[in-house]
Amino acid sequence: MAKAIFLDATNKTITEVETNGYKDTQKLVGGYIELVRLGRGVDMYVDEEGLCKEAYIDSDGVKHNMFGVTFKGAPQVYMGNAVIVGSNDEGETTDCPVSKKDIAKVFTFVEFDNPQDRPEPQMGFISF
Repeated sequence: MAKAIFLDATNKTITEVETNGYKDTQKLVGGYIELVRLGRGVDMYVDEEGLCKEAYIDSDGVKHNMFGVTFKGAPQVYMGNAVIVGSNDEGETTDCPVSKKDIAKVFTFVEFDNPQDRPEPQMGFISF
């Protein structure tokens, strides 16, 4: 079990949780997961197909918008929920080294009701 931070995009909440591997993380994210290495031993798992999903109207006529998370002031949006954990030098998951309070300082939630408003996926390279 590893202590993690769960960013619930739909409810716009940040909570401390425990995750016990791939399946637990996948359930929290709500789909296939993709790893985003944030650096300094901090990893984030997001919905691999998040940017492909769209708003929809369910059988009761209720509209469901698209929800996601992003770093405050950054252009890249990760659609869906996210789970933040720690990692060691071997790439194994460890307890999240960042507090819930610190996560709330750098992340914000986003909501789109129109697919055209959703940002396109981006990729960038940083040289050292």
